[in-house]
Amino acid sequence: MSEATTNRLLNRLVAMHNCSLPAYLTYAAPAWHRGEETAKETLRLMAADQRDTSDRLAEMVTEGGGVVDNGEFPIYYTGYHDLSFDFLLNEIIKEQKLDIAEIGQVVEQLSLVPMAKALAEETLGAAKGHLESLEELQQASATS
Repeated sequence: MSEATTNRLLNRLVAMHNCSLPAYLTYAAPAWHRGEETAKETLRLMAADQRDTSDRLAEMVTEGGGVVDNGEFPIYYTGYHDLSFDFLLNEIIKEQKLDIAEIGQVVEQLSLVPMAKALAEETLGAAKGHLESLEELQQASATS
């Protein structure tokens, strides 16, 4: 696999993490209600982890001679301003599931580049862990 192809795949992951809904919500916070401190902290930690992951992926791109593409937030995110976290949680979960599928595809495509594949697999594991945390929040919200 060429270095350019590897960098293109890694940049897909960079943009995905930089422009995720949790990352966006660090700039345009949802409407929080009393008692949602755990959810707020989970979202903050998820966004921070995605930033760190994006930085590591970007470093691999630059080490491979590529130019980092941080991506852009989808325009439809602007419609999420001031919505409740309960509503947004469902949207975050939907997007997280889509991201997991896309990361899985990238992992497969990087099969001939062991270092990049290992980082993509680590990214996939983190994304699955984030999904579990989000689903736990959703279950807790449903029972309260």
